[in-house]
Amino acid sequence: MRMKNKAAEQEKDRIAHRERIRQTPSLNRNKPSIPIKKRILIVCEGENTEPSYFKQFRLTTATIRTVGEGYNTERLVERAQGLSKEARYDQVWCVFDKDDFPEQTFNGAIEMAKKNKIQGRKE
Repeated sequence: MRMKNKAAEQEKDRIAHRERIRQTPSLNRNKPSIPIKKRILIVCEGENTEPSYFKQFRLTTATIRTVGEGYNTERLVERAQGLSKEARYDQVWCVFDKDDFPEQTFNGAIEMAKKNKIQGRKE
């Protein structure tokens, strides 16, 4: 078995380190950049419960505006359309549940939301 020559390895590392130090440092700075946050609008059926639920989320990557309207399904989608035109949003969500609304009204609201690129989730 052959023994390592530690002194030679250490000298080799010192020379490599000196070479790295002697290189001219780059004085160029990166351009400053501020990450652009996504803007999300959430329009809710309930006036208090749903908005307070969504306001609990603390996101550093997005700015969320939560609005509680108290409207029925189709009227809520129309209101979301109106609010989305007031400011530029990356995403618009409409939150409502089926409750006692007729199936035709509920499905009509979902279709209206899809046509206007308003996102939602059926549960």
